[in-house]
Amino acid sequence: MKFDHNPTLEPDTASVPRETPREVVRPKHHLRWAIIGIIILLTITNYLDRGNLSVAAPQIMQDLGISHAMMGVILSAFVWPYAIMNLPTGWAVDRFGVKVLLALAAGLWSLVAILTGFARNIGTFIGLRIALGVSEAPLFPGALKATDTWFPDREKAAATSAYIAATQVGLALAPPISTLLMAAFGWPAMFIIMGLIGFVALVGWLVLYREPEKHPWLHKDELRYIREGQATAQQASDAPRVTVREWGGLFRHASVWYMVIGGFCLQYVFWFYIGWLPTYLQQAQGFTLSRAGWLSALPYIAGGVAVLIGGRFSDRLVRKGLDPFNARRYTIAGAALLTAGAMFVTALVNGAALAVVMLTLGMFTYSLSSGNYWTLAAEVVTTKKWVASVGSIQNFGGFLGGAFAPVVTGIVVDHFGGFVPALMLAGFMALISAGMYGLALRHRLPV
Repeated sequence: MKFDHNPTLEPDTASVPRETPREVVRPKHHLRWAIIGIIILLTITNYLDRGNLSVAAPQIMQDLGISHAMMGVILSAFVWPYAIMNLPTGWAVDRFGVKVLLALAAGLWSLVAILTGFARNIGTFIGLRIALGVSEAPLFPGALKATDTWFPDREKAAATSAYIAATQVGLALAPPISTLLMAAFGWPAMFIIMGLIGFVALVGWLVLYREPEKHPWLHKDELRYIREGQATAQQASDAPRVTVREWGGLFRHASVWYMVIGGFCLQYVFWFYIGWLPTYLQQAQGFTLSRAGWLSALPYIAGGVAVLIGGRFSDRLVRKGLDPFNARRYTIAGAALLTAGAMFVTALVNGAALAVVMLTLGMFTYSLSSGNYWTLAAEVVTTKKWVASVGSIQNFGGFLGGAFAPVVTGIVVDHFGGFVPALMLAGFMALISAGMYGLALRHRLPV
């Protein structure tokens, strides 16, 4: 495959218009943040459904008599279709719009979560996890498109970080809530109850979301504030619709592949946590099911705080005059480098308490990158036409890494000496990601 490195096609970041630091009068109206609020609710329900299986995994393994490797297959059954579906759903969001696709997705993932409570064999679990992966894929491309439409450049990373932080809230809530529901009603009822929550978020989305120019509740001062703060003049509603041929042309550019590889390695670390943290705490550190459930929430609580810090940090760099593209990628690279160190230390420490501390620190440092990971997709392009497409392509790479993480971790634990080499591998993945974003990715796309 030939990559296009022609500097006339991939402009230097300095050539792209950007907002210069100046005093900005913020409007008194904040409907844009209400939009983020409903996206946050959708995200929490989405991640409750993703994270509850890892909490139930030890009990399901016992009930079904399966190995770590087979449980890794079940866990990754969600991630493979999710990764693949990021490609068409990103295009679909750019082609057909945000509202209908996210409404359809939320309804489907909630239904699938409920049906999971009725699963009684490995094949059914795998089939439903595949369906969950397909249905949840539109969430972040759609959320990114909505954020890019509703927010000025100076607030994009903070807005994105708010709903990315909600992923950590969902993951933090999943272990204790799942544990309590399992203890009271059993794991089948736990899946059903969590699935019902998604329909509440769906109703809120249908009521609240419109494009800014078409929203009856948006004050003209807030609309002016949004539009004047966006460096890209062409709005999503005005942009020509993306064709399949144009979308395929994105893969000609080396920058896209650097983002795919960087996302692969970064999300591998995240899905090591999602897939195996409760089991690691029980089997490697000797915690009980109940205590492991509560302790599993700590990294995600720390991560939720870090997402907000990382987004505000890079927004602050932008306000001080750093190009937004560089502000986002430097923050991602620094966070990945710190995460690598945390994973290596976790692999080498002795003592359960210290292991929990280091895993919590590792999720904190990883999460500094999370909001910027998505905001970068809006900064690497020169028109809004491609925001969801580029974001979904990067996330396709990320969730390929996420698909490999549960399976590879299960194989390593079974055949290569337990969780120590699995943690070392996660650390090396974070190092590669830091190199991709910090060193290799240097140019915007010429689209």
